[in-house]
Amino acid sequence: EVPQAPLKEQMRTTMRATAEKSMYWCRQFAFITGVFSGSECLVEKYRGKTDVWNSVLSGCVTGAAMQAKAGPSSAAFGCGGFAAFSLVIDSVMGTHS
Repeated sequence: EVPQAPLKEQMRTTMRATAEKSMYWCRQFAFITGVFSGSECLVEKYRGKTDVWNSVLSGCVTGAAMQAKAGPSSAAFGCGGFAAFSLVIDSVMGTHS
């Protein structure tokens, strides 16, 4: 039977792993928020309109940026997925009439 590490060491290891994973998700959320917000502002300024298509285009840019390292087909899939997600969220939330 393998002896277990002391409770204090188990807690330290668990806390360290949790902190590392939290920082990973924090960076991901910051990236998504920054790219989506920035691209939505640029799209709205360029188009001169405030409607649901700004969110869809920004979703496309964000999805493509998230998957850019995996190659062009993954970027295209990410674009479509995040654009569809943005469309659904705007439809459910009713932010644009």
